[in-house]
Amino acid sequence: MFYGVILAGGASSRMGEDKRLLSLHGQTLLERAEALLEAAGAEFVLFSGAQVEGRACIADTHAGNGPPGAVLSVLEHVREHYGLDSVNLLFVPVDMPLLSEATLKLLLDASVNAAACHFENQVFPCTMKATPDLYMYLKELFTEGSELGGKRSMRGILTWLQSKVAPTEEIAELEFLNVNTPEDWRRLLQVQRL
Repeated sequence: MFYGVILAGGASSRMGEDKRLLSLHGQTLLERAEALLEAAGAEFVLFSGAQVEGRACIADTHAGNGPPGAVLSVLEHVREHYGLDSVNLLFVPVDMPLLSEATLKLLLDASVNAAACHFENQVFPCTMKATPDLYMYLKELFTEGSELGGKRSMRGILTWLQSKVAPTEEIAELEFLNVNTPEDWRRLLQVQRL
């Protein structure tokens, strides 16, 4: 059992428009991420970030702290509504629209008996167990200061969790393409036409 989490709280400043609402094959990137997590077997999908019409979103209570702040906001929500019972959280950024169900299932299979799991040379997608220890660690991290990087980065958190590293040799490199700029989007559309 796992909860899917879509990280969709960025300002999209480099893109110049809301990335979540970009359309690919008749679906917004937000809809694609939701459908992907459901297809991979998520018990339910949580939306992290700014409000989207028709979606119950987890407010970013640690705005300006990037994905690590979003992870803490998600853990606070899970703690309040479901309890921190070590359920596996699968984090997928809204701006990786070429991820496949097979790739997520590889990650989930590798995450069994691991506090966290990510692919080699990648931060996302990743899994983390929703535990009181992780919650307290992140609370303390964000109490100590606000500068980003180091321990307050996704790599830092995954390192602290001793995240298991899953191999990527069976996965097309394009699946990990992040769409952050109009150039990234044009490249993705070009690849999709090939």
